[in-house]
Amino acid sequence: MTNIRGRMAALLAVAAVALTACGDDSEPSADETSTEAPSEVPSDEPSTPEETAPQFSCPPELSGSLPEGLDPDDCWSYPDLERPALVDGTVFALEPDASDPTSARRIVALDAETGERLWKSEVLPGPVSALRAAEVDGEPGVAVVVTENDAGDALTEASTAWGYLAWPADAGGDEGGDAGSADPSFPAAVHITVPQGENPHTEVFWTDQGVLAGDFLLKPGATEFVPVNRDPEPMVVGQYDLDEYFAGVSGDLLISYVRGIAYEISENGDTYVGWLARTFDGAEAWNTVTSTPNEEDLLFAEGPNQMTMLVGPYLLTIAATDENATAFEVTWLDAATHEPATPSAADLVGVEPVIADPGGLGGAGALLSPDGRRLFAGSSNGALILDVEAGTVTPVATDFAIQGSAIDDSTVYGSTENGTLTLDLASAQATAIDPPRQPFDLVDGEYGVAIIEGAVGEPNYVVGGRRTDAG
Repeated sequence: MTNIRGRMAALLAVAAVALTACGDDSEPSADETSTEAPSEVPSDEPSTPEETAPQFSCPPELSGSLPEGLDPDDCWSYPDLERPALVDGTVFALEPDASDPTSARRIVALDAETGERLWKSEVLPGPVSALRAAEVDGEPGVAVVVTENDAGDALTEASTAWGYLAWPADAGGDEGGDAGSADPSFPAAVHITVPQGENPHTEVFWTDQGVLAGDFLLKPGATEFVPVNRDPEPMVVGQYDLDEYFAGVSGDLLISYVRGIAYEISENGDTYVGWLARTFDGAEAWNTVTSTPNEEDLLFAEGPNQMTMLVGPYLLTIAATDENATAFEVTWLDAATHEPATPSAADLVGVEPVIADPGGLGGAGALLSPDGRRLFAGSSNGALILDVEAGTVTPVATDFAIQGSAIDDSTVYGSTENGTLTLDLASAQATAIDPPRQPFDLVDGEYGVAIIEGAVGEPNYVVGGRRTDAG
């Protein structure tokens, strides 16, 4: 399969069967130090703000770079955390381990409002391919996919393996505590391994429909990976292979979008476009691929000016109906049957859209509001907002490509080459954020998180807290 590409990340729910977690009583490295305020002797005197202020509050030098909507006097920050995820009032992130900060990582859980460290995981068994907020035994949590060099008794061969590990948000229980302190570090409640297989892709496709790591798939609620054929024979017309843009998994099918040219039929060639679904063994389940003769003197035909994406159990096509891409036609298909569909907002709650092929709207990425009502798609030509139930598409008036980073029910936080901005989903009105302020990278209800990159040689920070702009 050609042109396999990584996709944006967003929140997902991958349900897994939780096993009983037990604490690790081992002592931390001597290099690990506590960031928790020292304990005080109980006193009848009321506490002062100075006594209770957390030591991980935002330093003054970051105040000018905080995202709009985060109070500089009421936020938290940590240096050198990686890949944060936010769900249900908890922030999860990777933290270098003091014993081997260049390669060893732990997961830390933080209170999204105060930044208090809630618990830390054991050192992860290998390099991290993906970390996401997840559902663990029906409750909020975090999961990670790692590459394991020695997976122990879970495998029958010594080859490198994928490992899926998950923790519930309350993994620390009553013990919890500062991730730099002597409190215990917790093993994963779920740990499933599988060989990387003969074709170990470096990309991990992870959506609400499951985790696709290499040649193996872990479906929501499953306790083991199942093999899939990630490299089937491509769709062929005559002697020409048609390009397939892999989107991901929907139900029991692997979904791709086909866009390719064959010159078997006409002198100028024909452009083939359409959806293609395969079963896990690589066999074609169905396709909607159709051909259109290329116009004379066109060296390469681009096909229709449209954007296609996988939205959970549905396939979405947004096609421009005029040359300036100001009017659009919206088409939904059921991914299982490729029959026309009309999903409601309720049908899409919790779903993560994945761009299959941006068509003429190149460089695209998509975000769906948590209530499922509106879908934002940023592209090299600007941005679009789809009202799911009305079926209307509103272009955003901007001269620059918009990259969306976070979304809630009313607002997109993003950036262009000209600076950062917010987008109102109802009006499609873009509002610039005065520099050097940043947009949020993650939002969840009342809380927001952003990554502030330092200059060369300076630390990066993860900052967060309660949003002042939350509705």
